[in-house]
Amino acid sequence: MSAYSKKKRRSTGTIAIPFLITLLISTLILGSVAYYFFHRLTDDSKELLPMPGATTGISEADTYEILFVLEPDSPARQKAVMLMRFDPIRKLEYYIGIPLNLQVDHSSTKMTLEQCIDNHGVSAARDAVAKLFDQEIDFYIRMDSEGFQKVCSVFGNVSCLVSVHDEGLKPDDVAQNLDSTQLETLLTSVNFYSESERTAVIGQTIAQLINQSDSKRVASNVDGYFSAAIGAVTTDITAVDFTDRRHAIVYVLQQSQAPAMSYTVFGAEADGVFTMSESYPETLKEIFMQTSREAE
Repeated sequence: MSAYSKKKRRSTGTIAIPFLITLLISTLILGSVAYYFFHRLTDDSKELLPMPGATTGISEADTYEILFVLEPDSPARQKAVMLMRFDPIRKLEYYIGIPLNLQVDHSSTKMTLEQCIDNHGVSAARDAVAKLFDQEIDFYIRMDSEGFQKVCSVFGNVSCLVSVHDEGLKPDDVAQNLDSTQLETLLTSVNFYSESERTAVIGQTIAQLINQSDSKRVASNVDGYFSAAIGAVTTDITAVDFTDRRHAIVYVLQQSQAPAMSYTVFGAEADGVFTMSESYPETLKEIFMQTSREAE
């Protein structure tokens, strides 16, 4: 074998050994780095940041319904009743004005919703509406004029169409900016053509109030607003109920620009009594997407 051949083999070995050592060191370094990040991602939950818009921690258990009853101080005005459904999964809020003359059943006796409120209380009215609508209405909130205006002050004024002539209100085809006092006048006015018209306005206007508010501002001080509002109304909502759902409320406020939608109750009015359509409960389930959720 020539001297040239021996020299070439020694040269090849000289190059290969440092290469293998370098590869081994690189593998150890890269493996250590990979293990570090894997360990941080799997063992330290605080390092996991949710993707924008992800519904982390939001579930069907965070969905709830509230029956609102506004009882104005003036006896010349009418109560305003509304059902609100809060659905954080879909980042939606539903508002449905309910006719005072809606026929409900309480203790196997037929009566109007107003009679049920006056004679048996808001809690009984909540249960009667829940049975009629075939919905689980979790809570109720009863407000007088002062309580209503304090709650509205959280969201600010509302720009809406006014279709009725009343104190401080004049019909116009152009949207008007209403403060909480004017809004209460609108919702409790006795000058509407029918109770169905008034309840449609209740749902539409409150939905506009929610959608036009500064939701980021409300979210930033949701605890303070809750404390102020809860002290101004009569309700069966407790501090624990709020705490359990706070994350979902803040989530919707931060993630949705216009979450509120309004609907009306289907039915017919005769002799001063509004009778709900028999098909309305199923329609309501479709509106609330309960039917599709059950089918999934």
